[in-house]
Amino acid sequence: MKPVTSDGRSARWDDHRRRRRRELLRTIRHVIDEHGADLSMDEISARSGTTKTVLYRYFGDRGGLQACMGDWAMDVIRRSLAEAPAPAGDRRAALAGMIDAFTALAAGSPAVYRFCDSALARSAGAPARGFLADVTDLLCVRMGLTGDSEILWADGAIGFVRSCTERWLHDPTDRTDFTDRLTTWLWDSSRSFMEVHR
Repeated sequence: MKPVTSDGRSARWDDHRRRRRRELLRTIRHVIDEHGADLSMDEISARSGTTKTVLYRYFGDRGGLQACMGDWAMDVIRRSLAEAPAPAGDRRAALAGMIDAFTALAAGSPAVYRFCDSALARSAGAPARGFLADVTDLLCVRMGLTGDSEILWADGAIGFVRSCTERWLHDPTDRTDFTDRLTTWLWDSSRSFMEVHR
């Protein structure tokens, strides 16, 4: 059986769809940043100047849009971590870089952060759990965590950072001080936890 190949028109159409999707996500991020995380698909459609038909064609539904925004957020965090100095084997520096990237995303675009995160308040659905699971996986890689107990700690650490960041966003103080406090608390807890579960 011969493999199916795309002709030039199909490749151009796929490229067009990818570019259009990126443009839509950029526009929607600006809309959410300006008008808040609780917008309905109707409101997103109206404020972005995009028909609901187009939104549903590219994202499926609000959950699909949140998942795409979560992917974007993970890209932002990954880039931040790639740029953050973290000497090999320095777990504390890796933890600090992770927390800094997470809080920087939240502080830079609080409404967009809440939009990516808001599904957690309603359910443990795939878009929300997928976003947090990706962050946990990234933390484990950065800190060299591999054992079951270490991964369990990482899951709890991400939940802790998320919860503290949500509270901090209601009345933000100096972000550097906030990040340092979270890093110290989690680093101290990690040493105690790893000691008990060796």
